[in-house]
Formats: sequence, structure tokens, C-alpha cells
Amino acid sequence: MTVEKMLKDAVGLSVVGSVQRSVELSIELSVEDSVEDSVWLSVWDSVKDSVWRPVHAQILEYAYEC
Repeated sequence: MTVEKMLKDAVGLSVVGSVQRSVELSIELSVEDSVEDSVWLSVWDSVKDSVWRPVHAQILEYAYEC
């Protein structure tokens, strides 16, 4: 095996490896983001339903009484 062939193989492998890794990372990040978004939105919706709406209703009641 010549030095030139070894260098070509090493460069080829590193390019393939980095492309593969960046594709893996982007897929991983997009999946992570969508999971994070859906979890966050569902948590926010439940907080809004259980906390914000009753408090908001009480604030409105109080405002009408004044």
C-alpha cells in the first residue's frame, strides 16, 4: 500500500464520516426539537387550562364586582 493510497483512503473515510455524522446530528436535532416542542406545548396547554383560565376568570369576576 502506497502512502498516496493511504492518504486518499484516510481523506475519503474522514469526508464520508463527517458527512454521515452531520446528517445524523441534523436528524437527531430535528427529532429532539420536535419532541421538545410537542412536550412543551402540551405542558403549556395543561398549565393554561388548569391555572390561567380559573385565575383569569376570578380576575374578571373581581373586575365586574368593583
